[in-house]
Amino acid sequence: MVSFIFLFFLLVAPRFALAQPSSIEDNSCITCHSDIWEKEVQGSVHARENILCQDCHGGDPTKLDFEAAKAPGTGFIGIPNKKQIAETCGSCHADVEKMNFYGIRTDQLARYKTSGHGKKLYEQTVPGTAMNDKVAVCSDCHGHHKVLPIADPNSPVYPLNIPKTCDRCHGDEKLMSGFGLPADMFKTYQSSVHGKALFEKKDLSAATCTSCHGSHGAIPPGVKSIGEACGKCHVNEKKYFLESVHMKAVEDGKFSECISCHGNHGVQVANKFLYRTACVQCHEQESAAAQEGEKIFQILGQSEGELKEAEVLVKQASIEGIFVEEEQGSLEEAKTNVISMAPLQHSLSSARISELYDKFAQVAREIKSRVREKRQVLKWRKSALIPIWIFIVVMAIALWVKYKRLKGH
Repeated sequence: MVSFIFLFFLLVAPRFALAQPSSIEDNSCITCHSDIWEKEVQGSVHARENILCQDCHGGDPTKLDFEAAKAPGTGFIGIPNKKQIAETCGSCHADVEKMNFYGIRTDQLARYKTSGHGKKLYEQTVPGTAMNDKVAVCSDCHGHHKVLPIADPNSPVYPLNIPKTCDRCHGDEKLMSGFGLPADMFKTYQSSVHGKALFEKKDLSAATCTSCHGSHGAIPPGVKSIGEACGKCHVNEKKYFLESVHMKAVEDGKFSECISCHGNHGVQVANKFLYRTACVQCHEQESAAAQEGEKIFQILGQSEGELKEAEVLVKQASIEGIFVEEEQGSLEEAKTNVISMAPLQHSLSSARISELYDKFAQVAREIKSRVREKRQVLKWRKSALIPIWIFIVVMAIALWVKYKRLKGH
């Protein structure tokens, strides 16, 4: 108990420079703004930690008199501007001593100042314009009064809600036109492989805006850092790409790694046909590079077809009553080889992919051979049963005839 009291005064008490009300009921801010308290603030993560109106807006919550509560010297801020919001949030969230107790990072404000939003707010303020007041700050993403934990499904920064939260600004054509940015990114993302995984499959691990751009330090990745952003999830693809011939073009700033072939916000499910559409955007149809891509296309197509054929064969054999446990195990090995081709193809080496294909093909051939052998054995067994059944039928008839004769006597 003593340690709790010590921590309270060490971490929380320093926030309160002015006299504090003894209870929520005595807080004049809540007395006057009870509607905001009940609808928004009361359920917030801040209210749970007893962080109330005066901690963000200033003022003297012990005074019931309107003028006295907002008098000069109380630090009262009615509606803070964008910069005041960032600084107010940062006064706690950038304080290591205060945040350490909650295990919350304290570099959000510093990161924000490096972001596209923060730079416009802090560095690109143009006298006589209000453009800087249109960029996003903490409250635009997390909310104003009803700030919820990130893990709360109702929070605007819950993974499933992040694209819609970003779209509140980035989908506003009028607002985006002022910054020279497109306003259709949400629709594009929604139809992408990432968007479908998030919205249709509810896969919270799917890439969202913050996965690629960052959250507090949100900024469009540069040409040379695209791969770093994608590589956070697609580790093996990144590894093999670093070994490819395209890496030199990336280093020279002539190739934008992943998005040059896959796109950015509208990334679709990758398939082998990219070798016939993406490669020719940079290479001549008959060039050596395009021909290398065609070789990879053929290998991938052949492996897909042979894998499907092996799967159908094993499934049909199982339906026929053949024991195929061994073949099913081998089929999983074959699938692993085919799946491994997906990241390996980013090396853009038909020789390396052919090597993996040969391993797959050997396993696939063994599966087909064993299933055919088992089918032949089953066929022989069935054939062997024919004379046995004929013998049984003949014996049954003979016994029946014998029975009739004996019964006749």
